Formats: sequence, C-alpha cells, structure tokens
Amino acid sequence: MYRINPGVTRVLGSAIMLVIFAAGCGGAGPAFTTPPIGAVGKMGGANLSIRSTQKLYVADNAGNVFVYSTGSNPTIMQTITNGVSKPGGIWVDNGNILYAVNLPGGSPQTSLPEYKQGASNPFRTIVNGIVNCEYVAADKQRNVYVAGMANDSFFLEIYPKGKLNPAQTLTIPHPAASRLSGLAFDSTGALLVGESVYIQKGVVYRLAPNSHNFTDLNLQDATGGTISVDRAGNLYVGSGSAAGVQKITVYPPNSTKPFRKIPVQNILAAFTVDPNGEMYVETSGNGLDEMSVYAPGGNKPIQTFGIAGGGGGIALSR
Repeated sequence: MYRINPGVTRVLGSAIMLVIFAAGCGGAGPAFTTPPIGAVGKMGGANLSIRSTQKLYVADNAGNVFVYSTGSNPTIMQTITNGVSKPGGIWVDNGNILYAVNLPGGSPQTSLPEYKQGASNPFRTIVNGIVNCEYVAADKQRNVYVAGMANDSFFLEIYPKGKLNPAQTLTIPHPAASRLSGLAFDSTGALLVGESVYIQKGVVYRLAPNSHNFTDLNLQDATGGTISVDRAGNLYVGSGSAAGVQKITVYPPNSTKPFRKIPVQNILAAFTVDPNGEMYVETSGNGLDEMSVYAPGGNKPIQTFGIAGGGGGIALSR
C-alpha cells in the first residue's frame, strides 16, 4: 500500500467534479505559454464552440485557488488564499458553493473551508472528521462527502447539508498498492470513488444512494482512478501516474467496456468534464503547468493555455 500523494488529486470535479478555494479578487493573469486557439475549433467536420459562461477553479497546493474565466481568452478573475493553506481536492456544487479540502502537512488534522461564489473568505469550515483527507464532493441536496486514508484504510465521511459533524463514516474497499484518486456522481446520484492501482490500473467503486455497500464497476482498460461524469452518464477515467500511459478512457452508462480513448500529452494531473462533455485537462511537464480544453466528443485539444499553478484539484461552476 502506498500513501496518498498530495501533489496529485483528481476529481475533479467531477460531476465532479474533480473537482477549488478562496481570497482576494483581482491580480494579474498569467503569461500564457501557449496562445489560445480561439473560441471556435474544428473537429470531425463540425464547428464546436468553447463555452464561456462557466468559471474554472484550479487548486495550487502551495496555498491558492485560482478562478479563471473560460472562453477564447482565459484570465485569472480571483485568487483565493484565506483558508486554503494546502488545498487538494475541490468541488463546486449546484449552488456555486466552493469546497476545498486542505491536505495534511505537519499534522493529519486539516480542514474543509466552504466559500460562496466570489467570496475571498469561507463562510464556514468543517474540522471534525477532516483527518488525512484529500477528496470532496457534494450531491444535489448538498450533502458533503469527504474521502481519505488512515492506517492503510480508506474511509468516507458523509456530512448532511449544513452540518459540521459527519453522520456516517464508511470504509471504502480497495486492492493492494492503491490510492484514492477522485470522487464523482453518476446519473442516478450514486457516488463513485476512483482509485489508482500501481502502476497503470484503475478501479471505480459505486455507492448507491442510501446504501452502505460499495460495488466494483469492473471496468475494462481503466488506466487510473481520476474520474468525472457528464450529463449523459458517460464515465471518464484517467491515468495519473508519471510511469503510466497518459490517457482518458470513456465508458457509456452501465458498460464495463470503453467506447473512446483520449490521449493526453505530458503528465495528467487533473481533469473535469462539464455536463455537455466539454473537458478541461490539467497537465504538467517540462516545467510547465497547462490546461487543455477538449470539445464534446473531441480527442484533441482545441485550446491550450498556461496556468499560474496547480497540483491540487480542478472544478467548474456555472
């Protein structure tokens, strides 16, 4: 068993997801290492536009959450620093509340600050149960799920909406030599937990609503445990290992066989998919942190831009 690597989250956001943070507005945007291609790309003979109504949140576990505009010219709209000493997994719920898990540092006890849209300071912070945690997700009812690992056991804390103490703690099954890699929800509202297994394998477990039992989805060709889901119920599973093949594999609802494989350049750090299937992929390599945007159904990025920092989760808001 190897322990959580706080430098690689992924949840993104998932419905994830994937799956974020807070403090102060403004700040100069980063110098883009690759100029944006533009708001409209050509893929498979069809015009595909980059959406511009959502915000992209990128966690830098050095102590920042950057909020970017999207569209043809992404820029930093806000930098959140208060409450996010070492942000890992992040999530934006259907009310545009941002959740940010702080990764363990000198102590396993950390925190989960929550931010209203545009705020620089958290309106509340969960501490109870936030020990050795790395991933967070919130369902449509705004119940909060936090996953972590302690004493070689994977656990899930479930907080009812507005509560500061978990109502349940569940044990997450896992194979040997694995680590948690992300949370998401499928089209039925079931929680999905992704795990990466040394070196290239991925496992995804499903927890049905009101259930205490996890079910292995038995996915074929899953290369990692970073996960996200679109509105159609397609499940995206990505590798997050520098030693493995970097790609994202897409599974249709209720299928164990992928129908699409998307190659990723450099090391996949995190990704998230919006309801329509537009995908944002964070990569690192050659000293650069970059974000690539894929149109729905596309296998090549239609836009790539440099980001100010990364290493934590990413998420989208509406």
